[in-house]
Amino acid sequence: MELKKYSGLDLPVMEHFYTIQGEGVYAGHAAYFIRLGGCDVGCTWCDVKESWPVDTHPIMHADLLLKEIEKTKCKLIVITGGEPFLHDLTAFTDYFRSRGFRLHVETSGAHPISGTWDWVC
Repeated sequence: MELKKYSGLDLPVMEHFYTIQGEGVYAGHAAYFIRLGGCDVGCTWCDVKESWPVDTHPIMHADLLLKEIEKTKCKLIVITGGEPFLHDLTAFTDYFRSRGFRLHVETSGAHPISGTWDWVC
């Protein structure tokens, strides 16, 4: 099955929420998570298999996400999935970096990295 790929400032978003990073070097830091829809990897240990289909999640523009993030005063955004790099994230990261956000991404490593990141895991 071939997944539709999105790029730019409109991406399929399964969920987004303000929380505390629970793992890694940045554990304990306030973070705004954006879980993108779409994954073609299919890891058996994945805890969010609902993120795999790309076209079951609403397409959200970065402006709408920005309005939600600004309510929290959080300056750290974590992009996760699914597999985030199924999408070209260059314009998306440029948009948020130009507004002073720190950007982290969680990836399987199955696709080339796009965009500019402060932390990749």
